[in-house]
Amino acid sequence: MISKILDRLFLWSGYLAGIFLVAIGILVVAQIVARFLNTQLPSVDEFAGYCLAASSFLGLAYSFRSGAHIRVTLVTDKLSSNAQRIVLTLALLFALVMIGVWAYNAIYLTYESWLYDEMSTGIIKYPIWIPQISMALGIVLFCLALLEDLINVVMGRAPNFEKNREQIQE
Repeated sequence: MISKILDRLFLWSGYLAGIFLVAIGILVVAQIVARFLNTQLPSVDEFAGYCLAASSFLGLAYSFRSGAHIRVTLVTDKLSSNAQRIVLTLALLFALVMIGVWAYNAIYLTYESWLYDEMSTGIIKYPIWIPQISMALGIVLFCLALLEDLINVVMGRAPNFEKNREQIQE
């Protein structure tokens, strides 16, 4: 039940990441057209940068769940299945702690920006917490994906990223 909800949540996060990639393309084309017309669109570079960050962070959980993150298994493939499970558990636990700390700090940064009404420094002024939300949300979703896979491995099941990677390869 929870796994299906997370599947859908991560899928929609992946869709959002794709939408932000399309937005980058639209912004770049709009700026090119504006330059042909001897004008310039204000803050397009800034917005494209925020779209890139949003796409990167919102795509983390989806790509992890899909098995698209790079894993180096040169050493672990030579281990027994029990040793592989222990190494995988330790790696997921370490990643969960690190990403958990990052998620906490991203949420706190976004909250502070909202609390102090921090504004952008570009030509167009807007509250900076708005683009920061995508970073915080993406990292929190990545943290959830890691937690679910850690629970799966501890319970003796295969992590989602391995199941999904095998389905893609077939």
